[in-house]
Amino acid sequence: MQTVPEPKLAALGRGGDLPPSALDQRNEDGPPAVRKTLSSVLSGLNRPAQGADVAAALNACLELPGVIGCLNPLCDNKCAWPTGRGRPRDYCSRGCRQSALRTNARLVAELSLIERTLAFGDLRKADRVRLETRAAQTRWCLRRYLPVGQQNTATEGP
Repeated sequence: MQTVPEPKLAALGRGGDLPPSALDQRNEDGPPAVRKTLSSVLSGLNRPAQGADVAAALNACLELPGVIGCLNPLCDNKCAWPTGRGRPRDYCSRGCRQSALRTNARLVAELSLIERTLAFGDLRKADRVRLETRAAQTRWCLRRYLPVGQQNTATEGP
């Protein structure tokens, strides 16, 4: 009889492994271990944190995922943290990155046109409501896409 592997935890976003949360990080011998944020661990010090304090506090903090979903909101592929040297990938492919950037540009242009139209004030109430709703929905969609100048800086460290 063949054994079936246990399913992985639910995905973070689309296509990524869920980072262990307070309830997901289990002790070897039983109940869930409560894991804190780095700032909450360091806040217990009665002095300014030093480098060794920060490094030691990482053991008590939530772990970060090694695999996470592509930054294109419409993509289900995964991007893994590099095992060797090199910058981590934000997008699963060049085409996926270009698609996300084109969508961002289209949404920005659409929002600009809607906002200019709303500024004229010569609309019937029903049309104004429809345009305001579309503008709000477009802003909501834009929060899922990185602005054109922030693709390379969103995941890089200091």
